[in-house]
This record gives sequence, C-alpha cells and structure tokens, in this order.
Amino acid sequence: MEKNDVEIIENDLKQQSGSQNDLEDEKNLEIEKAFIAKRAEELEISMTGKRVLNPFSLKVVAFIASVLAVFQLYTGGFGLFTGLRQRSIHLGLAMIICFMRYASNRNSKGNIQRKIPFYDYLLSLLAVLTCSYIAINADDILSRAGIVYTIDIIVGAIIFMLIIEATRRAVGNVLVALGVVMLFYCRFGYLFGGIFKHPGFSLKMIVRFMILNDSGVWASPLGVSASYVAMFLLLGAALHKSGVSDILLTIAKGIFGHLVGGPAKMAVVASSMFAMISGSSSSNVATTGIVTIPLMKRTGLSPELAGAVEAAASMGGQITPPVMGAAAFIMAEFLGISYIKVALAAILPAMLYYLGVFSMVHFESVKIHAKGVPKDEIKPWKMYALTHSYVFIPVIALVWMLVIGRTPMSACFISFWLTIGLSWLRKETRIGLKKLYEIFTDAGQTMMFIAIPAALAGIVLGTATLTGLAPALAAFISSISKNNLLLTLLITQVMCLILGMGVPTIANYILMTILTVPVMIQAGVHPLAAHLFCFHFGIMSDLTPPVAITAFTASAISGGKFWPTAGHAVRLAAVAYIVPYFFVFNPVLLLGQQPFSIEVLRVFIMAAIGAWLFGTATAGYMLRKLSILERIIVGTGALLLIHTRLLTDIIGIMILLGVFLMQLLEKYFENKKNKGAV
Repeated sequence: MEKNDVEIIENDLKQQSGSQNDLEDEKNLEIEKAFIAKRAEELEISMTGKRVLNPFSLKVVAFIASVLAVFQLYTGGFGLFTGLRQRSIHLGLAMIICFMRYASNRNSKGNIQRKIPFYDYLLSLLAVLTCSYIAINADDILSRAGIVYTIDIIVGAIIFMLIIEATRRAVGNVLVALGVVMLFYCRFGYLFGGIFKHPGFSLKMIVRFMILNDSGVWASPLGVSASYVAMFLLLGAALHKSGVSDILLTIAKGIFGHLVGGPAKMAVVASSMFAMISGSSSSNVATTGIVTIPLMKRTGLSPELAGAVEAAASMGGQITPPVMGAAAFIMAEFLGISYIKVALAAILPAMLYYLGVFSMVHFESVKIHAKGVPKDEIKPWKMYALTHSYVFIPVIALVWMLVIGRTPMSACFISFWLTIGLSWLRKETRIGLKKLYEIFTDAGQTMMFIAIPAALAGIVLGTATLTGLAPALAAFISSISKNNLLLTLLITQVMCLILGMGVPTIANYILMTILTVPVMIQAGVHPLAAHLFCFHFGIMSDLTPPVAITAFTASAISGGKFWPTAGHAVRLAAVAYIVPYFFVFNPVLLLGQQPFSIEVLRVFIMAAIGAWLFGTATAGYMLRKLSILERIIVGTGALLLIHTRLLTDIIGIMILLGVFLMQLLEKYFENKKNKGAV
C-alpha cells in the first residue's frame, strides 16, 4: 500500500471519528435539553401548585381555555360586547381554569392529583353563576343609578372571595395580602390613624362601587387584560407555534455562537427578541433556557452564571418595545397619549439595558476564557434565516399598523391571522387545526395568570379611589422625604421592588401606577418618566432577591444554586438600577419628548458608550482585569456618560480614554519585554 493511500485512509478515519464525536455531542446535548425541559415542568408544578391531571380532566381544562381564547379573539376582532359584559365573562372563564388546574394546597406534594376535587367544581360553579349574573344583567346594573339589591351584595361578596382564592393559587400570597388589606382598609378605615383615617364604608357601598360599575373589579386593569393583553397573548402563542423562537435561536447561534462566550451572547440576543413579544420573563426563561443554558454550560460558564445570563436577557424583554409585556398600551391609555410616544420613549432605556448586559457577558467570558461553539457545529444559517424570514412579517405589520393609527386590538387581530396564513408557506412552520387548537389552549391558560391578578388590582384601584388612599400615600412619602426628589425616588424604588415580587408584568405595572406613580408626579417628575421609572423597577423585582422569580426559574433549569444565580443576574442587569434615575432627571433620554436634533443624537451615542463602559466596570475587565480603584473610576466615567450633559460626557470620555490607553501601553511594554526576553 502506498504512503499516500495510508494517509487518505487515516484522514477518512479521523473524519469519521470526528463526525461520530459530533453526533455524540449533539445527542448528549439533546438529552440534556430534554432533561432540563422535564425539570422545568417539575419546577412549575412544585412552585405553582399546578396539578398533574388525568387525560380527561386535562381535556376539559384545555377546552375551557380554548373557549376563553376564541371569545377574546372574537371580541378583539369585532368588539360586539359592552365592557362590563366582556370583562365578567373573561374573569369567569379565567377563574374556572384556575380552580381546575391549580390545587388549593399550593407548593405541596399533594398537588400531584389525578382528579379535580369536588370543592373546586363548586368554586368553578360559583364563578360561573356570579360572573354570569353580572354578564346577563350588565345593562340593567349600569342603568340602576346606584340601587343595590340583596342579591347584588351576595354576588359581590362571593366574587371578592373567589378573586382572593384564585389569586392565591395563580400568583401567590404577596398580592393576596395586599388585596385583603385593601378590602379591610376600605371597610374599617376609622381604625387607622393620621392621614390614612377615613369613616369606612359599608359592604353595600363597597359592592356598589367595586362590583356594580366599572370602578373596581371591572376597572381598567381587567379591561386591559380582556382586550389588549388577551390579543397579544394570542399573537405571541401563534408566533411561537410558527417557530419564531427556534428561528431566533438559530440566527443568534449563527451570528454569535462561534465568538468568545458565544452561547451567552446568543442567549442575550435570542432571549431578548423572543421576550419582546411575550408577556412573562419566567416563561421566557423556560422557553429559551432549555436551549441556551446547556450550550453556555458546555462552553465554560458555571451553572449559576449561565442561569443568570438567561434570566437577565429574558427579563429585559419586558421593558423593550414594541410590546413591553403589553404594558406599553396600558401606559398609553393611562397617560392619554399615543402608543408610539410610549414605545419611542422606552427605546433608549431598553437599548442601554441590553448594551450593559451584552458588554458584561462579553467581558465576563473573556475573563473566564469561555469558549464559543466550534464553527463546524454551527449549521448553515443564512439561507435558513432568509427562507424563514416571512414568520417575522406579522410583527412588522403589527408595528406598521400601530404607527398608522390602527387600534392595538385590530392590529393584533389582523397580525394573528396573518401569522396563521404565512405559516402555511413551509411545512415545518405550518399551523393546522391541531396547532391552532394548541394556540387557543396555551393562550387561554396564560390569560388566566393576567386576568385574576388584574381583577385584584382593580380592588386595589377601587380602594385607592373610594378612600383617597393615593393622595394620602403621596403626602405620607412626601413627609418622609421632606420633598427631596432623590429620596422620593429611592423610597418609590423600594416600594416598586417589594410590591412587584412574584406579580405578573401587567398586574405589576398597574399596581405601580395606582400606588407609586402619583407620588412621583406630585414630586414634580415628568408623567411619562414617572410611569417608566415605576414600570422598570416593578419589572426588576423579577430579578431582585429575595423572591427573584426569574432567577429562581433559571437556577432550577441550570442546576445552579439560587443565591449565586440571583447575585450574578443582579450584577449583569446592574445598569437597569441606574438608568431610570437618569431619565427622571433628564427626560431627553426618553426619545420623542423633543424634536430630533444633533443634541438628541449626541445623548444617544454617549449614553450607549456609557452603558457599555458600565458593563466593563461591573465585570471588572477591559484589556485585563481591573483593580478595585480602576473599576470605581471606570464606573464613574460610565455614569457621567449616561448622565447626558455635555460637561459630564467630556469628563466620561477622558476617563475612558485614560484607562484604555494606560492598559494599552501596559500591554505594549509587556509584549516588548517578553520579546526581549526571548
């Protein structure tokens, strides 16, 4: 045998061995992904009290969820129901799903129930009867001019009880405690002292205000849930079924996968983009984390850091236009301005957040020598992206319709059916009847998590309106802060972080609007800046210990410890704790508040550099590891750049150049010394 023949055979054997290793690695990765997906499901059961039902009961719940989704799609497209009738049906169906799907013994091993107990059928029946009473008699109730019958008081009391119990099962005890305290305060206000004292209201008056008009339970929080949010959840479920998340992950892997810390960068980009069109940061983690977390761990990141990257990336999507967890539309309604103004104002703070996170991920990866995915493991993606790009057309169409003035519900309705139609262009994205039913069942069950806390938020809003709590709270905080704006902001931040713990995005923002925004506006803050400030910190509670629900979900999926994961997540997202202060003191950071000019462009560029520099300081790495003093200096420079004043920008750039040139010279002389030694 010739020497060349031997070499050819050896090369063939190496290639076969390499391909076998690649196949084995890919198989192991798929096994890990499946294991993580199973662990995520077990986590949901243990955290939420979700029942493991028998097939028949699951079909019943799925059918009711699909009825809710179809009802919302119908009313969103044709709008033939009055507000009170639509909202009562929306809440009634949501409560039935909750009582059937989630056990009363939350966080207990007893949640693994194959059958639904009789008392939950009873609660479901009460939800049907009471909400049907409101829906059937909606016109009569609104025309009574305040007349309250005994049956109204009974129905109202039962609805309060059902909302509190459903909230306890679906969300947890924090929001329940707030709702119970609000009802107690409404009834027994004379027991309180100082500015919070009021005469108290009878049960008849409370029912009249909270149940028999649209000022309490059926107020704007539930109205938004039954309109904008429901439609966006349907659109998000349709986009997910059409394969948007898989396509985003493939594109992100193709662009960033081979770079240093590639899987982590891929997670930041893909998770953020998917999170932009969905309504829950923890569900984002569960959806994309089963793909990104194993890849990050495989290329050198610890389980804790991998979980933190996914948590920070998924959380940020909630503050990013166009959807912002559907809060952008609620904010526009509360402020009485167009959606476009809200979306424009939110762009720069969101960009600063992701620049900070991305730079942190980059420098952390360089510091720990995290690898990228080998190029030969990255499948060709450009043609794949091109041939599947049509799945993004509904999102583009949605934004375009909103820009030209269509209502959010109408734009969502059209985009939903556009998604279904375009999915048929390729077999792998096609949404047939089975997938369409799954969209309805998934969206309907997700609506439950919004509708129920929104109803309880309506109780809080009704109490604040009926008792004058909001101005009293504003006066109380003002007396503590002594009219010092910075201290007012700090107190408001703490309130937002506490009140937002474990509360879904929409209910979270609505609570902030009721309880904290008036405080800031009274302190002289620009109304849009006040809303965005409270919204940002309300969302940050998902990442902030001790609850940190997003970090908890990520740590459970990654197999890492909770506290280190939460600590890394807070560090990665550190810029989010800073930026809201800057746009309060300088609203020019909120685009659209003044005509576009060179000044606005300068602010944009300098703030972006500042966010990147802030990531450098937080990670503690530039061209080499930074000392504590250097980190303080670089962090100060970053804050000066984000501050957006011309003088602070000049000082910030000088600091950046000074530290960078110093490290560059150190490296140059070190290389020269090494060459001389050789």
